[in-house]
Amino acid sequence: MKNENISERQGIILITLFIIGSTFLIGSGGAAKQDAWIAVIIAILCSIILLLMYSRILSLYPGKDLFDILQIVMGKFTGKIISTLMIWFAFHLGALVLRNLSEFTNILIFADTPVVMPMIFLTMLIIWSLKAGIEVLGRWSEFFIWIVLIISLFLTVFLIPEISINRLKPILNNAISPLLKGTLSSFCFPFAETVVFTMLFSNVSNIKSYNKTFIVGLLIGGGIIFLATIRNILVLGSETIARIYFPTTMVVSLVHLGSMLQRLEILVVIAFLICVFVKVSICTLAVCNGISKIFGFNDYKFIATPVALLMLSFSFILYKSTMEMSFWAFNVYPYYAFIFEVIIPLVIFISAEIKSRSSSTTIVTK
Repeated sequence: MKNENISERQGIILITLFIIGSTFLIGSGGAAKQDAWIAVIIAILCSIILLLMYSRILSLYPGKDLFDILQIVMGKFTGKIISTLMIWFAFHLGALVLRNLSEFTNILIFADTPVVMPMIFLTMLIIWSLKAGIEVLGRWSEFFIWIVLIISLFLTVFLIPEISINRLKPILNNAISPLLKGTLSSFCFPFAETVVFTMLFSNVSNIKSYNKTFIVGLLIGGGIIFLATIRNILVLGSETIARIYFPTTMVVSLVHLGSMLQRLEILVVIAFLICVFVKVSICTLAVCNGISKIFGFNDYKFIATPVALLMLSFSFILYKSTMEMSFWAFNVYPYYAFIFEVIIPLVIFISAEIKSRSSSTTIVTK
């Protein structure tokens, strides 16, 4: 990844778009029902601590990414094994998001279009972006973020007439278990998924403060997810949301601005495609970087095409139906992802701190 750099601003924007990802449509914290907005807030607060840990890991070894750090603190053999696990997570996550796209387009937009078509189109764009380099993705993200922000705010403002505060009530009326489940779900999807950035940030960035980059990106992206969550509840109610796969599109269909603007769903599609494109690109880049580090390749670009096509192929066999996708996302994925997002990084963090302090003590003694 030589001569490829993104600025601190671009890093923040990429994290923001990554967090929004497919969550913009699928929703977050649904298990908490009308308290989903509270679950999102708690998840953001918990994620701040986690992202500070990610930042600390990178700061301990300037110019190194997670794969480099693993081999330093764990040794080459163990480091490569754990690297392989993290590569798998990034690969699996990218495939999951691709499948979200196919289900969305098949159900709500191009019902008569083969599922594979939108996925192939997006995969080709991702391959192009990786061949062009991370700098290009970073520059495009500065343009993309304004489109996403404007669309999000535009839709929220025009949905104000459909809002009913009563749909938030009764607050905290359910048992603590649904709130905790909703919080865990929101924490793991999408906030803690930013662990993927530790796999590529250090050696492609001019970032001076990882704390600032991670936390500001989290707060902006989390703010948009919070806005979408509470808006959907206020407009549809938690019972309706529980029965549909993509609540945001139903919410938008309630906007009436005359005959000229009857199909506002296209705005949601645009925002969704942008965020999915960025998220899958970042995941694919992390996979390519990891493979390059394990096998000692000098450049990742020559494996971008096979990795992206393999990710596309894998996405076809992930689910048998949209119902299975929804069940996995909210009932299985949080527990599965927790291992890669929290447990493994925590082990790396503790090992890195011990290694760093041991090295400092040795230097002082000498």
